[in-house]
Amino acid sequence: MTSAIVFIGVTLFLGQVFSSLFEKTRLPDVLPLMLLGMVMGPISGWVQPEEFGQFGRIFTTLALIVVLFRSGVEFRLLSLRGAMGQGFLLTTAAFALITLALAWLAHILLGVNRLYGLIIGAIVADNSTAVITPLVSKLNIARKTKAILFLEANVTGVYSIVVAMALLGVAAKGGELSSYAVGMSLLRSFGIGVGLSAVAGFFWMRILNRVRDLENAVSLTFAFVLLVYGLSEYAGGDGAIATLVFGTVAGNLRLIKKLWLKKLNFQAIALNQGEKSFFAEVEFIFKTLFFVYMGMSMRLGRWDLALLGLAFCAVKLLVRVPCVNWCTGKSITRGDCSVMLAMCPNGLVSAVLAAIIAQQLPEEGAVIQDVIYSVIFFSVLLSGFMAFRLEKGGLQWIGRVFFARHAQPAGSEKNGSQTESQGL
Repeated sequence: MTSAIVFIGVTLFLGQVFSSLFEKTRLPDVLPLMLLGMVMGPISGWVQPEEFGQFGRIFTTLALIVVLFRSGVEFRLLSLRGAMGQGFLLTTAAFALITLALAWLAHILLGVNRLYGLIIGAIVADNSTAVITPLVSKLNIARKTKAILFLEANVTGVYSIVVAMALLGVAAKGGELSSYAVGMSLLRSFGIGVGLSAVAGFFWMRILNRVRDLENAVSLTFAFVLLVYGLSEYAGGDGAIATLVFGTVAGNLRLIKKLWLKKLNFQAIALNQGEKSFFAEVEFIFKTLFFVYMGMSMRLGRWDLALLGLAFCAVKLLVRVPCVNWCTGKSITRGDCSVMLAMCPNGLVSAVLAAIIAQQLPEEGAVIQDVIYSVIFFSVLLSGFMAFRLEKGGLQWIGRVFFARHAQPAGSEKNGSQTESQGL
């Protein structure tokens, strides 16, 4: 018991250290956390995931709830104004094509059926906001490009969660892939989850001022989030979708009232900075511990699955090339297009979805989990490397080869001889 407490303390301390090191190394903290878990688990054998028992499943679900709620709170409905243009077009096209391409590849190389292939594709098609945001903030790109990337990361996460959970619901019940089964699963998940969580969101935001007068008020909001998830599951809906919608309502209630509920007489309350900071800290704790747990759960003996994960990363990048090239305007420079191509790492949402699949589909789920964990590792490594090289003026050949229809950055002709030598 004492050693476990010490391990958790050391892990959280190292998580903060790794997060701080990102400022100098541009290495996302996801990688060292996974490596730490791999050293503790499959490499040294000090800790085995089975030792966590039922706690591992509870921990995975809690991590998903926290991530989804914060994603909803931080998501701004106003950003959807730009979604009708280049951002929405890029997000939808990239998600659909990547999902289909990887579903076909998984069916051929892994031998899984089409339903499981689509689940893999939908999860891998996700992009991690938590990894992309700090990487993009250090790059000298246009504000419009940053807005498109931020929008894509957020909306793609919603796509991934909704589609993957709907398909998983069909697979868990032993159903066959059909448009009717998937449609009904989506309709039930959306109908119950959205309805219940929307009502819960309005109710909680309306009484939030009174709740704040109570002791430990911030933790009560967290408790209510857990209730929304659980009640949605009991009612036959999808707890993940309900949590995401509840967070979105909580983060955008003032805007919702202003745009659509002007006639209703109630005061729109929003989470204050202290409450948002609390959930940010909770997410940091869960993220840190989960990625270490994820490293412990990796089966290093399956090099074929690790290489398959690397192949999926390569296919994901290749499919993004025409999406970025043709779904964005010519005014976006070649250098910015190269950044948009590189910003497709997977993260916590993909990891948690993979863990849930391993729990609900014991046979095929373990293989799917290993492949997705490998994708996360290589995608974060690849995006971090490409971001670092692009920041230093390298990889100029990507813009010339893949994005020739786009504008050249200002001064590129004058500095052509200099950038040529940095192209690799």
